[in-house]
Amino acid sequence: MTLTEDPAERAERYIKSFDSALKKNRILTTDCLAKSSSIMRVSDAIHRYVKDAKHYLENQKPTTSLVSIAYAEGLLDALVYLELTKPLE
Repeated sequence: MTLTEDPAERAERYIKSFDSALKKNRILTTDCLAKSSSIMRVSDAIHRYVKDAKHYLENQKPTTSLVSIAYAEGLLDALVYLELTKPLE
């Protein structure tokens, strides 16, 4: 890794990696400790952040793309920590 890493290349790798991780999880949609509507709202936000990350990358805004994909990852991490998503088998 160099200190002059290209943000666009980094964003592209990050998005691909996150897309792969997201596809390996099934977000629960039944009520548990959280309402299913709240879980689905977070899931929707994750997918919108991924879409935004791709949009910004395509429009030569790699730094904004990185921020968007990092938000998506943080939300998915929260669902994992709360046990509101399960790995797909």
